[in-house]
Amino acid sequence: MSRVAVAAVAAVALVGGAVLARRAADGAAQAEAMGEGDGATALDYFNPLGALERQVEQFQTEAAMQDTNTAAFLAMIASAEGTDRRPDPYRVCYAYAHTIADLSDHPAVTGEWKGERLPDAMCAGAGFGPGCVSSAAGRYQLIKSTWLLCKRQLGLTDFGPASQDAAAVYLIRKRGALDDVQAGRVADAVAKCRLEWASLPGAGYGQPERRLTALVDAYERAGGVLA
Repeated sequence: MSRVAVAAVAAVALVGGAVLARRAADGAAQAEAMGEGDGATALDYFNPLGALERQVEQFQTEAAMQDTNTAAFLAMIASAEGTDRRPDPYRVCYAYAHTIADLSDHPAVTGEWKGERLPDAMCAGAGFGPGCVSSAAGRYQLIKSTWLLCKRQLGLTDFGPASQDAAAVYLIRKRGALDDVQAGRVADAVAKCRLEWASLPGAGYGQPERRLTALVDAYERAGGVLA
């Protein structure tokens, strides 16, 4: 092939790639404008490697969910967040202010629930100004932005129990604590996850924190085995 022909092919490929990338960006912008955006970039919509990484994330998360100690740690988080005090913890909203009816998505996404205003002192403890609102919902009290991250990374299609469990496991893995959880090193895992859940000891968000001994008791009651 002549140099001219090679140059022509390269130019076509470059233009084609630019068109596809532009379409991806337009799609992301359109979704954001419609209130459906989840913070994804154009690269997320046009990135085969990103898709592969998400598949790996999904597989690892699903595998971890079959582990007894992981299930016990999830039950411990529900105990710490207080959602286990309701008949269906997966439908609990912050401060028990609302019971979720539609689990097709996070209630702050579906518009079913707008969130609950926090006391100004609690807002300050979390680094926000007065009048901040908590959208924490579900068994693990996931706020909207955190849920959207998990949803995108794991390809979740609803806010049902299995999806909420998968999101919590993903967050534990993201904090580098899953190996500790599966090995029964509860104290180590709690220390690594304390910035993810305000109810864990040492979180420092100005919200009530549970004692580690109480968490260990909840973990063992759920069938967890300590290292």
